[in-house]
Amino acid sequence: METKGQKPPGQKLIKKMTLKTKWLLTSVAAYFLFGFGLCFFVIGLQKIHDGYDKATWIFISLLSLTIIFTGLAFFANGIIYQMEIKSRKIWKQKQKYNKKMRAETKSNSNTNIQKSPQK
Repeated sequence: METKGQKPPGQKLIKKMTLKTKWLLTSVAAYFLFGFGLCFFVIGLQKIHDGYDKATWIFISLLSLTIIFTGLAFFANGIIYQMEIKSRKIWKQKQKYNKKMRAETKSNSNTNIQKSPQK
């Protein structure tokens, strides 16, 4: 049975989230993954120091680097969400200012119209 046009439930959930929620989740996940990767990196260094075979500590070190870079990618995504939040805030402020200026110029233009005096 094919389901055309239907998105997976996870995509629907992510699309409905606010930017602030996405930012908080990605930031927390980034810190968690980065710390977890550093823990694996220390374990890999201990394996080198204890004299384990190369395959063991290379695998653990590569795993730790993968986890660290995944954490950095999540962190970059969180920064993107944060910048989008700030840019929307600035955009709203500019729109509010422009609306205020349009209203002021409209009211000023109505009061400044003068007819030329007739002789």
